[in-house]
Amino acid sequence: MKKGIVIFSLLFSFFCTQSCEEDDVCVGDGTPYLTVVFRDILNAQNQMDSLTIYSADNINFDNPTLLYSKVFSDSLKLPLGGLNSNTTYFTIQRRSNAVADTLTVNHQTISEYVSKACGFRVVYEGLNFQSTENHIQYIIPGESNELKNESETNLYIVLGN
Repeated sequence: MKKGIVIFSLLFSFFCTQSCEEDDVCVGDGTPYLTVVFRDILNAQNQMDSLTIYSADNINFDNPTLLYSKVFSDSLKLPLGGLNSNTTYFTIQRRSNAVADTLTVNHQTISEYVSKACGFRVVYEGLNFQSTENHIQYIIPGESNELKNESETNLYIVLGN
């Protein structure tokens, strides 16, 4: 009897591992994040700073989402809105007592099929950036106005002192 259970267990394990297909596991890219690098206005080097960033889908920031709280970094990945919105707003605050800047990102959204396991993802085209100029001196868009993967920097933000 015990021999039968062991054989049954081995056969069951074998069939379970052999029944999986490549499409059962999602290994493709999902919806990409906006890659932002912060630079110093004096020497154009990447500048690490203590940043607090909120995101919202309206300019009034009625229900903002806290993305980063006092993170010390020179580059961050920011999520854009899904298919519902063509504009995403961010407040970027340097240090805790500084006045926050507002970064506005306009974009068109496209739904793209990835695979059977991953389903669909959102890609962004027509990226357009605007910001207030409290601590942000100016912004430099990346080489492409499309966001299909996270391998390229999409936006450089130059911070003043």
